[in-house]
Amino acid sequence: MAADAAQQQHEETYWERLYGAIDGCDATVVDRLFTDDATLQFNYHPPVIGRDAVRGAMEHFWSTVAAMRHTFRNVIEQGDRAVIEATCTYTRHDGVVVALPVATVCERRGDRVSAQRIYIDMAPLESPELLEH
Repeated sequence: MAADAAQQQHEETYWERLYGAIDGCDATVVDRLFTDDATLQFNYHPPVIGRDAVRGAMEHFWSTVAAMRHTFRNVIEQGDRAVIEATCTYTRHDGVVVALPVATVCERRGDRVSAQRIYIDMAPLESPELLEH
């Protein structure tokens, strides 16, 4: 019985708290959880540098979806770096739900993200039929 209670009281990790805030599509997450000189790179796009640029890139992306939710599959940490393998479930503005695998490399300084590199194939988000077998 005690083991069941312990499992139910899972303490959120740093990364779970970060992604919970990102999934909220709230731009204040950048001010609260990213360094002034943070970098964000999305796939093959050039990185954006600085908190304002990161906020702008995130706000732009968030405007393209109605909602999003990350479910972690694996987190591999070494010091202040982590590789996060997840499934990101997006809800489009038309209500269509698309779940996509994603891998992200994150670096932090203390309790703030200093770099985030996101690797995901977004084509099925625009054309969900690509996921049909």
